[in-house]
Amino acid sequence: MSVSSARPSGSSRGEENIEVRRYLDAVWRRRWMIAAIVAIITGVVLVISLLLPKNYTATARLVFEETTSPLGQTDEASTQRRLVTTETLLTSSEVLDAAARRVPGVDGDELEDQVESSVEEDANIINISATDRDADQAARIANAVARAFLFERERLDRQRLSRAREQLEAEIARLEGTPNADAQVGAIRDQISELAVSEASVGSDLSIAETAEPPDAPASPRPFRNAVLAFFGALFLGVLVALARDQLTPRVSGPRELGRLLDLPVLIDIPHVGGRSARRMLLSGAEVEAYQTLRSSLELTMPADRRPHMLLMTGALHAEGKTTATARLGRALAQGGHRVLLVSADLRVPRLHELFGLPLGFGLSDILAVLDWKSDPMDDSLLDQAMHHVIVPAESQARRGELDVITSGTKAKDPGRLIAGPAMRAFLDRVRELDYDYVLIDAPPLIGIADSQALARHVDDVILVNRLDRLTLERIGELRDVIDRLGIRPLGIVVIGSRGEISPYYLQRRPLIEEQQAPS
Repeated sequence: MSVSSARPSGSSRGEENIEVRRYLDAVWRRRWMIAAIVAIITGVVLVISLLLPKNYTATARLVFEETTSPLGQTDEASTQRRLVTTETLLTSSEVLDAAARRVPGVDGDELEDQVESSVEEDANIINISATDRDADQAARIANAVARAFLFERERLDRQRLSRAREQLEAEIARLEGTPNADAQVGAIRDQISELAVSEASVGSDLSIAETAEPPDAPASPRPFRNAVLAFFGALFLGVLVALARDQLTPRVSGPRELGRLLDLPVLIDIPHVGGRSARRMLLSGAEVEAYQTLRSSLELTMPADRRPHMLLMTGALHAEGKTTATARLGRALAQGGHRVLLVSADLRVPRLHELFGLPLGFGLSDILAVLDWKSDPMDDSLLDQAMHHVIVPAESQARRGELDVITSGTKAKDPGRLIAGPAMRAFLDRVRELDYDYVLIDAPPLIGIADSQALARHVDDVILVNRLDRLTLERIGELRDVIDRLGIRPLGIVVIGSRGEISPYYLQRRPLIEEQQAPS
């Protein structure tokens, strides 16, 4: 087999792995929904089980022995047939009515719902089970049904044999006086003798092997068993619901598939950090290391002869983490010795100032409003008034740069007009003249909002920040359409929410984590 002929098999295995990973990711994304379904169903079943009345089940056993009667059949099929017939007759109305007369306070109709019979597969044993809310009553009913059946069966057998005897004797009386009938009469008399033997052994093939005793514990309900069964049933149901919802809104399986769908390189994949535990500390270390790697990638990718590098940080939807990524990347660049300016251009839902503990104050919207109103060139005093120094240069630390932030400012009535107008172009042109190595612009998402689409035409490059559990395949298609329509080629994708490898090496990054999370 050639190498080329073997490739489809490997490709098939790769696709299967992607599908399995997608299913696992779907279950992981819906884990809280699954947990809620499991908790609710298990709790309801447990409460109902505890509130239901207790029922006790007592069992009497009958044993069937092979008959010694010359008229009886002893083959296995005949024995099994007799066992099944006996099991059926056990719950007949005649037997139950007879048993009801032996147990005070019940009637045959009630016993029909309380009594069950079964045949053990590997033994000639018939079980008679009776259920009642009282343990002693359950035992009395089971024993009464067993004895009533034996009595009724013996009575019916004797009636059958008696009728057979009467028929044979009538046949003898008819044949008497008939010529050459002696042989027939002798044969009939032999049959009568055999019937006498059978009549003497009536009921000997079936007897009570074990009488029913009052049970110590109720047969139902069983809260613990019911809760365990409900737990696994609810877990199965929750997984099915999660997978069904994922089929309705399919998502990507990982960073590689996202990059393939958008036809863009994945710059870095960053694990989602949440909770407070040792795992959170490890993930925080992985996150910091990821931004340091992203900083190194930008340093190698960006042309050294062009400063500043103006990058637009945006995404497809809200709550994908683009503001956090902007802040983290800005810190990483500043700690690498660069002069960095962060601009909060999300005038609709600003959050950049919160990450640094800054007031909104005078910011970008205020600068744009002044420029929109005045036709004069931009006054540097506007920048000085809006600028916040987060990380200042330190001579003792050769690799420590500078990080400045311009907040979004006063909430604008028409942010779209300010962003898309000439004032924004004038602001960016002036920022390019400042002595910064990198300018990172935190912008709104691309889908459904025109702000970032307008800004994308005025920057050097665009970096997409996408969170895996927020994106569906439909949204990815919309994002791809927007990118194609704008005619831009983003630098790459920063993927948030990947399952990165947890390594103890990330513990070495703890001081840097604390430095990043605490504003200087």
